[in-house]
Amino acid sequence: MNLINNDDINDVNEEVDNFYKLVSENVKFFRKKIKKSQLAFSADVGFNSVSFYCDCENNKNGKHFNLIHVVRISQYLNIDINELIKSTR
Repeated sequence: MNLINNDDINDVNEEVDNFYKLVSENVKFFRKKIKKSQLAFSADVGFNSVSFYCDCENNKNGKHFNLIHVVRISQYLNIDINELIKSTR
């Protein structure tokens, strides 16, 4: 007996993708608010690769911010982590 059908899995995957997109949009919003380039911001936050950071911020190539990234970004911006994970814009 299969308890989860493909539609349920697709719904969950879509929710996850939407969450990653939301986080990326929020990070971009706050980065632009402090007038930092992607290069400068990624270096300041501690990313080793600006290319990886750009992919995360633009939600490209299957890249996304993980929990550690979101914590570091919120600390750098001196904002509550919830500002990066909630839908307000």
